[in-house]
Amino acid sequence: MTAADDPGTVEVLLSTYNGSRHLAEQLESLRVQTYPLVRLSVRDDGSTDATVQVLRSGLTHFPGAKLEVGPNIGAARSFMTLLNGVAPATRFAAFCDQDDVWAPEKLAAAVGALDGAAGPALYCSAVNLVTDDLSALKPYRRCTRGVGFANALVENIATGCTIVLNRAAVDLVNARSPKALLMHDAWCYLVLSALGNVVYDPVPRVSYRVHSANAIGVAPTALGEWRRRAVNHRRHGRERALTAQAAEFRRLYGEQLEVRTSAALDDFLGSSGSVFRRVRYSLTGAAYRQRRLDDLVFRFLYLLGRI
Repeated sequence: MTAADDPGTVEVLLSTYNGSRHLAEQLESLRVQTYPLVRLSVRDDGSTDATVQVLRSGLTHFPGAKLEVGPNIGAARSFMTLLNGVAPATRFAAFCDQDDVWAPEKLAAAVGALDGAAGPALYCSAVNLVTDDLSALKPYRRCTRGVGFANALVENIATGCTIVLNRAAVDLVNARSPKALLMHDAWCYLVLSALGNVVYDPVPRVSYRVHSANAIGVAPTALGEWRRRAVNHRRHGRERALTAQAAEFRRLYGEQLEVRTSAALDDFLGSSGSVFRRVRYSLTGAAYRQRRLDDLVFRFLYLLGRI
């Protein structure tokens, strides 16, 4: 592994917050990546535990690594800050969470998938859900109905720790600064599904720990997943958050959209203003979620004006 400024370098963007427990394992999985050109950029988001000490020790194995210790601004803003700081010559940028473990071929698979992409492109993959001690739970695949802008409007299938962006995608996302976004990964999926390409890899490349400290996360069972969504909805004030994010996307990128994409966005936003339009959109609207039950719930919430 080298931090040389080679044209093929992947800049790994790691945001940490009180993550000392599992951080060393994640750093080790980065160190043994089979892809040889990796540079690590880290921003600590105001940790109060031993995270910064673990970082300063672990980063000695990553020549050229950068560490910023900043105030707490939240995971989404912390990752977007890292993305804005990607070196101009860097060809790829990868988001990285603090408590996962990457498969050795993770970055190689992503670069291989993006290498021939024309224009802005985002790679993401399935994950393996694991316990705290890395015992396997199950694969978690979120893309049964295909990627697309209509999906990105109401659901994020691009788990942040799996995302790798090519240079054009980095520049596209960095060109605008959103004020309303759910999370950095959901925003990137929305932008790239509309103005670039999204490559979904069904092969899990990340072991994703399932525990209470995940910023957003997933749950290992259907009941747990619904409980997690309800808690996040209340905790993060999610009511009408999807509509707010879509409106912010239109404000920032509306002039760049193709006619069909612009019409789909306008229909999603414009239909929320009256009961009649919400009924129509809940029955025939283009937006969709991957799982059928999720899709029915989305349409019901849209009908109630809560999306």
